[in-house]
Amino acid sequence: MLKLHGYAVSNYYNMVKHALFVKGIEYEAVTALPDQGPEMLAKSPMGKVPFIETEQGILTETNIILEYLDEVYPDTPLYPSDPFEKAKVKEVLKTVELYIEAPAHTLVPELMGREKVAEETKKTADAMLSRGIAAFQHHASFSPYACGENLTAADILIYYSIKLAKAAGKVVLKRDIVTEVEGLAELMSLIDATDVAQQVVAENKAALKAM
Repeated sequence: MLKLHGYAVSNYYNMVKHALFVKGIEYEAVTALPDQGPEMLAKSPMGKVPFIETEQGILTETNIILEYLDEVYPDTPLYPSDPFEKAKVKEVLKTVELYIEAPAHTLVPELMGREKVAEETKKTADAMLSRGIAAFQHHASFSPYACGENLTAADILIYYSIKLAKAAGKVVLKRDIVTEVEGLAELMSLIDATDVAQQVVAENKAALKAM
């Protein structure tokens, strides 16, 4: 049986778990935290989670894992079969990952109340978020999902990435990222209403409370 290593606080872990639930794939959850120790590095060379353990070996990086799952378990696909449409899904996914979530991550220490983020870091994040939001709006169709009529891997990444970016933006930058993208609030509500999202989010909240 496939094993998913990680913990429910991680939004990237939750992306993979969400995909597993949507596709109806049985798996074993193995608790693992980011770590630079030799045991972890032997499995995940960057010491990151999530990673999956398959019969053939271990795979790291969420994007790679999602594509692997879609190829090995083709039922309920998360990527279109058409090459151009598939590339468009990847385009939206990478835009949100690199230009919205990545700058939002630099604000996490202040979001979590651990330490104040330097003003220069805030300015850089704010500027990148503005550019990333414009690119996201350009690439996504929101009809009703980000890339058309069906849920894709892009929507799963968006759902969990935007939750973090929204929180960081409101607390640290005093801006509401969701309202800046036309159609995004409706997409978030659409996924919010699903049983899968409710289960994953409930487990995330329980894990955060236990920290």
